[in-house]
Amino acid sequence: MGGRGGRDPVAQEAMADSILIAEDERASAEYLKLLLEERGFEVRVAGNGVEALLALEARPVDLVITDLRMPSMDGFELLSHLAQRWPNLPAIVLSGNDGVEDILEAVRLGAVNYLLKPATPAAVVSAVERALLTRERSVVADATVPELVGTSKAMVEVRHRVLMAARSDVHVLVTGDTGTGKELVSRAIHTHSGLAKGPFVAHNCALSPPDLFESEFFGHRRGSFTGADRDRRGLLREAHQGVLFLDELETLDPVFQAKLLRVIDDGEVRPVGAERPERVDVRFVAATNREAQTMIEEGSLREDLYYRLRGIEIRLPPLASRREDIPLLVRHFDRADSPGFTPEALEALARAPLPGNVRQLRNLVQGARAAAGDTPIGLRHLPDDQLGSRQASVPSGMGSEGVPRGLSLRELERRAIAQALDDCDGNRTHAAKLLDIDRSTLRRKIQEYGL
Repeated sequence: MGGRGGRDPVAQEAMADSILIAEDERASAEYLKLLLEERGFEVRVAGNGVEALLALEARPVDLVITDLRMPSMDGFELLSHLAQRWPNLPAIVLSGNDGVEDILEAVRLGAVNYLLKPATPAAVVSAVERALLTRERSVVADATVPELVGTSKAMVEVRHRVLMAARSDVHVLVTGDTGTGKELVSRAIHTHSGLAKGPFVAHNCALSPPDLFESEFFGHRRGSFTGADRDRRGLLREAHQGVLFLDELETLDPVFQAKLLRVIDDGEVRPVGAERPERVDVRFVAATNREAQTMIEEGSLREDLYYRLRGIEIRLPPLASRREDIPLLVRHFDRADSPGFTPEALEALARAPLPGNVRQLRNLVQGARAAAGDTPIGLRHLPDDQLGSRQASVPSGMGSEGVPRGLSLRELERRAIAQALDDCDGNRTHAAKLLDIDRSTLRRKIQEYGL
C-alpha cells in the first residue's frame, strides 16, 4: 500500500506504510516500534500529543497509534486534532484503560480501533493491517442507515451507535429482546463500514453441536477424522477480512468461548488436522437477548470474552417502547404498491402487545397482505390472537339516552350485535370484547339472529 499526503504517486507503491506512535512510556514505544519495523513498516515515535502533531506537520504518515494518558496533550486531544486536520488519517488507541466511556469517547473522536494493554503482537499487527486496508472509509457523517426504520428517540440513538461502530474496527455487542433486529443492525454496521466489500458470516451459536465446534469454527483438513471427506474452511476463515456475527453467544460452551477469546487475542486459527495455524483478520459482532451481568454471574458467559466484545454495545429497544414507529414499520413491511391499511387496523397494530417485536410485526403485515390481496388491510385480515385487548368506543345508539322507543329487548340485542360487528370489521373476537360477552355466546347469537 502506498502513503498519503503529497507523495509522488509513482513512488508510493515502492514505499512502506508509515506509522506514528504517540506513547510516553519509552519501553512500550520501543517494543511497538521494533514489532512493526520487523513487519516492514516505517515507524516514528512521539512522546505525547504535541510531539505527534509536530511530527505530522513535518511529514505525513499512513496511520497513528496513540496511548490515552500522556503529558502535555493526551490521546483524546490528539484524536480531536486529527479529526479536524487529517480526517482521513486512521488512528488506533492502545491503552490500559478498559472503561466503556473511554472506548466510546475514543471511537466518537475517530479512532478506528481500541486495543487494551498488554496487546499481543498478533493483535497489534492485525489491527494495523485492517486499519490500513480499510482506511478509505465508506461511511459519511450524515449517513441515514435507511434499513433501520423509525423516528423515535430510541432508534435515533441506535442509528448513531451503528454509524459510530461502522467508522471503527472495534468489536461490537448487540443486545435486545428476541425479534428486535439484532442481525439487521449487525448487517448495517458491516454495510456502512470500510469492510463492506468483505464477507458477512452469520452464525447462531445455539445450533453449534459441541463435538463439532473446532471443525465448524476453525475448519478441518480432509481425512482428519472419520467423515471428513473434504476440506472445510470454517466460520473464522470464511469471515477473513470481514465480519463474523455470532447470535445467542451465551449458548456457546464456556470452554469454546475461551477458544474464541484466544482467536481474538492472537488472530490465528488452526484447522483440525493442520500442522500449523493460519492468520485470520475478523471483526466480531456478537448478540444476545439476555443481560450480560446475569450471564456472567451464572457462568454462561465468560467475563473476559464479554469485555473483549463490548468495544461498542448497542441496546435495541423493544417495540412496545417505541410504538410511534409502528406506522412507519407497517408501511415498510407492506408492498410498495399496496392500497395500505384502514385506520382501525393501524390503530389495532399500534396497541397490540407484540411480544415478538419487529419480527412479529413484519410477519403480521405480510400475512395480512396475503389475506387482503389488493384491498386495504382491515381488522378482519389480522389474527385475533395476536392483537390482544383493544379499546373501542361504544356503538352509537347504545347509550341509555339514545335507546329507540318501541323496540323489544330482542331487537335491541340484535342491533347491538350487528353494530359491534360492523365497528370491528366483522372480527368476532373484538366484537365479543366490545359487548362484554364470550366468543361462543356471540357465535350463538349471530346464528340466532341470522347475522
